[in-house]
Amino acid sequence: MLTDSFIESGFLVAMCICLVTLIMPVFSRELRQSKSMVVGYWFVVGLHQVVAFVNAYIIGLGTVVEPFPDARGMQLTGEKLAMSENGSFSIGSGFYKQALGAVYRWFSPSHLLGEQLSILVFAFSCIIFLKIMRQLGVVRYRLSSLIAFGALPTMFILGSITLRESYQVFFFMLAVYFGIKMHRKGWPNVYFIALILSALIMGWFHTALIVYAALLVLIFVLWSPRPATRLWNIKKLRLAAFMIIPLSLMGMVALSKVEMNEIQTLSYLLNQNWLDVVSRFRANSIIDSGRTTYGVYLDITSSYMMVYSGLKLYVYYLFAPFPWNIGSLTDLYAGAESIMRMILIYFSVKQWRKAYGSQRRLLGLMLILYFSVTLMWAVGTTNYGTSIRHHMVSWWIIVIVGVPPLMGKLSRFWFRPILSRPNAMLVKSD
Repeated sequence: MLTDSFIESGFLVAMCICLVTLIMPVFSRELRQSKSMVVGYWFVVGLHQVVAFVNAYIIGLGTVVEPFPDARGMQLTGEKLAMSENGSFSIGSGFYKQALGAVYRWFSPSHLLGEQLSILVFAFSCIIFLKIMRQLGVVRYRLSSLIAFGALPTMFILGSITLRESYQVFFFMLAVYFGIKMHRKGWPNVYFIALILSALIMGWFHTALIVYAALLVLIFVLWSPRPATRLWNIKKLRLAAFMIIPLSLMGMVALSKVEMNEIQTLSYLLNQNWLDVVSRFRANSIIDSGRTTYGVYLDITSSYMMVYSGLKLYVYYLFAPFPWNIGSLTDLYAGAESIMRMILIYFSVKQWRKAYGSQRRLLGLMLILYFSVTLMWAVGTTNYGTSIRHHMVSWWIIVIVGVPPLMGKLSRFWFRPILSRPNAMLVKSD
């Protein structure tokens, strides 16, 4: 019964979190800088809240077929773990399930509570999103960028239920923010530690991201806001960190009490030709995939074919489905999202080319992060159904870099009275 669901013991905690997400502008100057920014924030959070309540109290009643089986599986496992005191540390979906179980153990199981936690993390992401824009010196069309970030259907539908993508996005953004602050304040400093911790937590939510966490830290170690023409201009501390950080991250993972099958998987990858492992993984995944698979294999028979097939699978990951692949409304949406992605990538690159000085290097850093994380996902993704979820992790980057020049372009042709006005005033970097 719906009434029984509303009086579940975790409902009060869930409603408290819901209230916190709505009054978040009170605690953040980034959100309360203008009335329009507050309204824009409420709009994107409101979309998340609608999906959460509908999924918890209408779809969740069992009268409609469950549209989010992965989220439902996470929720059910979290409820079971809440009843158990035993459990070992794991990475990936297991970590998220255990985190849900720990929360439910404290406040009792509640579907809405799990969803409100995802929305709360999204609300924090909005604040970090605006902070990164200020750090990059991108101060126009902040409201438009925030709406583009949070109002993408994939973001507010999959980001408001019991899935781990919201957490991956938040900790990725947090690591990037601390990395930029680290350089602006002159490192080494406390932001360096915050960068490592944020990257590590991001990796706990997905096995692939633990590998990218090491790369992310390395990128910030070697990157500089000022041009360097010679390798020996890099500080000795950076060179030491270049060698120490990957070993430290791998050591933390190895010493963690991960599940035995995950240890065996990591050991297997370290002892095998990883190109052969990836090639066979993709082949098996294509065989097991459904209608949305794009069936691009990684051909490692020669260097030429490896480069060609690698570029092809990356293009398919970024832009599939193509017009000739569309056969349903779901395909139509996925195709529309890929077109938006293509447009924003174009304007992001254009914005970077027009920039100069330290801002050009900052925007270049954002593009490096975007193409590196999407390349990592592309290697292990064989269908655009899965890629839609993976694109959530990197969507915010091309929105920050690409939406302002896109809105500036649109303001010259359409809706001039509305779009030509900046959505926020200039503010100093914090």
